[in-house]
Amino acid sequence: MLNAFAYPLPIPDPLQLTEEHILGQIKQLSPYKAPGPDGILNVVLQKCSDMLAPRLLHIYRAILKLKIYYDLWREFTTVVLRKPGKPKYDTAKAHRPIVLLATVAKVLTALVADDISRLTELYQLLPPTHFGRRPGRSTIDVVSYLVQRVQKAWREGQVASVLFLDIEGAFPNAVMDRLIHNLRKRRVPTVYLDFVKQLLQGRRTRLKFNDFLSELPDITNGIGQGDPLSMILYIIYNADLLEVTSDDAHTSSLGFMDDVVILATGNNFVETTNRLQQMLDKEDGAIQWSAEHNSNFEVSKSVVMHLTRKTQPDPENERAPST
Repeated sequence: MLNAFAYPLPIPDPLQLTEEHILGQIKQLSPYKAPGPDGILNVVLQKCSDMLAPRLLHIYRAILKLKIYYDLWREFTTVVLRKPGKPKYDTAKAHRPIVLLATVAKVLTALVADDISRLTELYQLLPPTHFGRRPGRSTIDVVSYLVQRVQKAWREGQVASVLFLDIEGAFPNAVMDRLIHNLRKRRVPTVYLDFVKQLLQGRRTRLKFNDFLSELPDITNGIGQGDPLSMILYIIYNADLLEVTSDDAHTSSLGFMDDVVILATGNNFVETTNRLQQMLDKEDGAIQWSAEHNSNFEVSKSVVMHLTRKTQPDPENERAPST
């Protein structure tokens, strides 16, 4: 099915990297952040940036031009961290995997991530209501947009229903073929498309938690959470989910990374609930997106909220009439 898709022309490849790009990226690094398998701290690059930048420039340009990748950079460490506040930690869901890349490789992926992010804004490649990790947008914008839509419905004498969806295991479950399809569909430049293909081939990782360090199994799926590229790749990966409401005047959607909200308005809650159900069940709807992207919705975190301007007493807390 993906092979038959008619892809639009990609954005032209950007200008080549310069030493100034590399120096600027190295300067932004956290100096003592935990290193990857190479053991090189960011501060080493920062202290030697003037000497290293000209050499890194030739290496990075060759990688992008020749569509290759240094094999040892495909090996990384996945640190398993406990999510705070969990009642127990004997399940995988109570932990968060963070990828630690080779330091020199991380500079290159950060440069590519920054430029893809720049191009997505310049060419408007993403849904306007996708707020996660985009310049000039924040969680406050998500709340403001949602409040604005609900209040608009109330002014028109309508009610609103909101469906909150959380994608389970978002980054590790991403399918590589589908990611490449979405990058092409969103017109990402060919040079970056080829880079992502090379980056995600033949990857290997060791799991590390407490004093345990695993063997080095192959990784055939997923986007490395902690890789500078992971955020922009994932919001492109799930952008289609926000477009399930694009053809309906009574529904809208917004997202922040792997959290997605679908809002429906109508004359009553029967209408709004039916519209939410339609957004899930229709062709190219949320359920189909979930199946095609290997991305299940976390049932325990899925919530529907009904919002109306009308108020009535809570019968359970209503006072008994006085005698």
